[in-house]
Amino acid sequence: MKKSIATAFAAVVVVAGSLAAAAPASALTSSPQIVGGSTAPATAWAVQLEASGGSIPAGYVSNCTGEQINASWVLTARHCIDGIGAMNVYHSNSTANRGTPVAVDRVSAAPTGDIALVHLRSTYALSSYASLDLGATAKSSGTGTIEGYGLRANAQQSTGLYQASVSLTGASTDAYSGTAQHVTGISGASNHGDSGGPLLVNGKVVGVCSTGDSADPGANTTAGSNYALLAQSASWIRSTAGV
Repeated sequence: MKKSIATAFAAVVVVAGSLAAAAPASALTSSPQIVGGSTAPATAWAVQLEASGGSIPAGYVSNCTGEQINASWVLTARHCIDGIGAMNVYHSNSTANRGTPVAVDRVSAAPTGDIALVHLRSTYALSSYASLDLGATAKSSGTGTIEGYGLRANAQQSTGLYQASVSLTGASTDAYSGTAQHVTGISGASNHGDSGGPLLVNGKVVGVCSTGDSADPGANTTAGSNYALLAQSASWIRSTAGV
């Protein structure tokens, strides 16, 4: 499903525990991050997404995380594009100094799962792009790494990209009843604003952040969450973004 930003969707889809973050415009310079964890290394392809307009109330924005996969396309969660009127992409890993925005001119929702692609109005070449694993299935053992620009513990906003290690704890479902990887935090957990952020296993993105087991993880660094697996829409990702 491809649509121009102005007519992306008729209404915001609200799902229990979804991890997109809405904030007053005055809070934009300190957009949210992961509970616990640690500052992530410089990651060119881990981008910040800011949506406004459409069904988002006037004066507010919705903040998500995304992964740039080539010079024109960014991967994120489908619920991050639902109901929006406009979206900007920021390429700085700092939420205090986000740099120049790059406008999005269209969005595309995956046929299956909480997965979406957003297209940059102007190409933006990076030194490296997110490496995807489009064949990964849900695991009941092992570990991965999550990254995001979401809220810190007790809903405190932070200043940049954070990461945390997580345990892979079996199959689950995402916000659109798609296939997801359930994770529980080891050094940290996802929070609002981490939606669309990556779950990396062996250095490759296998899924994007969809929902949390609770609407507010507080300061619980072992909280659980669900990452929509890319494999369920692998052919669509390839054909849409050309990866």
